[in-house]
Amino acid sequence: MADEDKQSMAGNPNTPKETLTELSTDEDWYVRYWIAENPNTPKKVLTKLSTDEHFCVRGSVAGNPNTPKRILTKLSTDEDNLVRCDAVRNPNYKENK
Repeated sequence: MADEDKQSMAGNPNTPKETLTELSTDEDWYVRYWIAENPNTPKKVLTKLSTDEHFCVRGSVAGNPNTPKRILTKLSTDEDNLVRCDAVRNPNYKENK
């Protein structure tokens, strides 16, 4: 499958969760970025992507409204400033306080 097709599927909120889970291990960080952005991505996948090597993927996890609170707390201390900012801006993070 072409990268553009995978990226389109990854960002589509109508993509089945099973497909999102499968695509979450793609070698293309941009596919993983769109998976992390997708509001229908399972929490288990968001948790796994929260440790992704690419800061853009972690930042998308931090901004996703379905990211578990404990993961947002962890991302609020990420090495990357943008990831930290996205985590503390997430409404779920504020519920921790």
